[in-house]
Amino acid sequence: MLYGIPSTAIEAVWGEVRPWIAAACKRSRGKFDEEDIKRGLLDRDDQLWIWKTDTAFAVGITRIIHYPKQKVCTIRIVTGRNRREWEAQCISQIETWAKSEGCHAMELQARPGWEKALPEYAKTHVYLEKAL
Repeated sequence: MLYGIPSTAIEAVWGEVRPWIAAACKRSRGKFDEEDIKRGLLDRDDQLWIWKTDTAFAVGITRIIHYPKQKVCTIRIVTGRNRREWEAQCISQIETWAKSEGCHAMELQARPGWEKALPEYAKTHVYLEKAL
C-alpha cells in the first residue's frame, strides 16, 4: 500500500527511508544529497511516498512544479525492492494525487528500465550530462 507521508512525520520515518534516498542521490552526480531531499520534505517543497508490504518496499519523492502555463508533478526519486510488485500501483496512485492537486501532467527523469515499465509515458527527450 502507498502512503503519502506528511511533513510532520518525516523525522519519524527518516531512518527507514534515508538509505534508499541516499543511494538514489548518488546517481544525481553531486547535484543533491539526502539532506537536501530531507530539507525539501520538511519545507514542504517535496512530498514523500512509501510503499510497504511484507514482500516489497519503495520510496518516492515528488515535487509540484509551476511552469508558466502548466502545473506538473515531477517524480524526483523512485526506488525500492521488488519493483514489479509496486511500480504500476505506486505511479497510478501518485498520478491520481497529482491530478487532485491540479497538475496537468507528470514528468520524471529515470533510468532506461523505466521506459519499458511506463509505456503510457512519452519519451520526449534524451538527458545528457557532462562534468566540467
